[in-house]
Formats: sequence, C-alpha cells, structure tokens
Amino acid sequence: MTILLTATPCIGQCELSPDKARCLGCGRLRSEIKSWKSMAPEQRHDVNVRLLVTQGKKVRKRILREVARSFDEKS
Repeated sequence: MTILLTATPCIGQCELSPDKARCLGCGRLRSEIKSWKSMAPEQRHDVNVRLLVTQGKKVRKRILREVARSFDEKS
C-alpha cells in the first residue's frame, strides 16, 4: 500500500475554529499541526487519508498533487 505523504496539507488559509481545536483551512487538529514535523510517516498518512475524505477540493488537490509528484520522481 502506498503511504500518502505530504510536506504539509496546509493550504495557507490558517484560521482556528471558534473552539481552537481545528484549522478551518486544512482541517487538521491543533495537536496535529503542532506535531506534524515529528509525526511518523504512518501518522501523517492517517491524517492525509482523513483529510481526503472530510475536506474540500483545495485540501484534496494539495495532498494529491504532492503524492503525484512523489510517484513521478520515483519513475
């Protein structure tokens, strides 16, 4: 199975929800944003899969674009 890795799923529309728990731009939880760089690849994959299912077109496009680039680099 391919691991969906991205440098970040951030789309540059950073704004926390009123309860400060989630980014309204990319959909990541505050804890995921803080620990993103130290997460294991499998943890990032799990977050990316959740975002692909729950977030809008901009986030999905960002994630899939980076994954496509990684496939192109391997070819």
